[in-house]
Amino acid sequence: MTKVFRLTDRLETKKKKEQAETYRNKLKAIQRTVRCAFCNLKCSMCGQYLSKEEVAHSLFSSSDGFNLCESCGSEFEDFIRISTNHTSSGMFWHKEAWLKLWAAWVDYQEALKAFKDSPEFQELSKELEE
Repeated sequence: MTKVFRLTDRLETKKKKEQAETYRNKLKAIQRTVRCAFCNLKCSMCGQYLSKEEVAHSLFSSSDGFNLCESCGSEFEDFIRISTNHTSSGMFWHKEAWLKLWAAWVDYQEALKAFKDSPEFQELSKELEE
C-alpha cells in the first residue's frame, strides 16, 4: 500500500507549480516591458531601430530616459515649443489631437520611469534574479 499515491496530493502539487510558473511569467513580462521601453537602440515614440550614429547625435538620449529618431525628435521639439510658447508651427496636423498625443506620451514616459525607479520594481527584479 505504500506505493499508492494520493491523487489529490499530485493534483495540488501540479496546481502549485502552474501557479508559480504563471507568476514568474507575469514578472518576466513586466520586466521586459520596462527594459524594452528604455532600450537605447530604438526610438521611444515610433519604435524605429536607431543606428549608432543616430543614437550618438540624438538630441534626446538615454540620459533623458528615452531616445528619439530624427523625425520624432523634431516633432517633440515642436511639441515643446508649441506647449510652452502657445504658438503655432504652421503644420496642419499640429492641432489639439496632436498635442494630446504628445502630452500622453510624455505622461507615459514619466510613469514608466517612476515605476522603474520604484521599490516594487526593484523587488521584482531581485525576485527574478533568484
